[in-house]
Amino acid sequence: MAGRAGLLTAGLWLGLLIASWVVATVNFRTVDHVLGPAGSAEARARFEPVPEADRRMLLRHLAAEINRWMFRWWSLTQVGLGLLLLACLWPDGGWPRHLAAVALAVSLGQALGMAGPITEIGRAIDFLPRPLAPEVGRRFGMLHSAFAVLDLTKAAAVAAIATILVRRG
Repeated sequence: MAGRAGLLTAGLWLGLLIASWVVATVNFRTVDHVLGPAGSAEARARFEPVPEADRRMLLRHLAAEINRWMFRWWSLTQVGLGLLLLACLWPDGGWPRHLAAVALAVSLGQALGMAGPITEIGRAIDFLPRPLAPEVGRRFGMLHSAFAVLDLTKAAAVAAIATILVRRG
């Protein structure tokens, strides 16, 4: 029973993790769609009084705020999923339990150590002219890249757990 609950939890976590990547990307691409030729005529008419550069900046700020909200709550949810997965796998031990501990540790590190600084710097740079000052761009880029690499590491750990549990049958 623990293996099935673990597999269900791992599958849910992995699916939601991948969905979060898709949603975050789509939020920014939608800005270009809304402002582009495929966007609605009504939106173009309402944006007409706003300078073109400001339109994009404002809509990208909105997309960023949506992503910040999503990742703040998603980070906390992943800690819960990590605890649940670890609890499901605890009785059996072995590699799945170790991998669940790694995924949980990564989630805790992201939620407690990275989400705040990324949000803070992201808000601070939303309305700055591009290109960003090198030190600000580098700091945000390094934090964002580290977060993404940790997300991939976590996804690999959760996928490995699911694979092991499926093979065990």
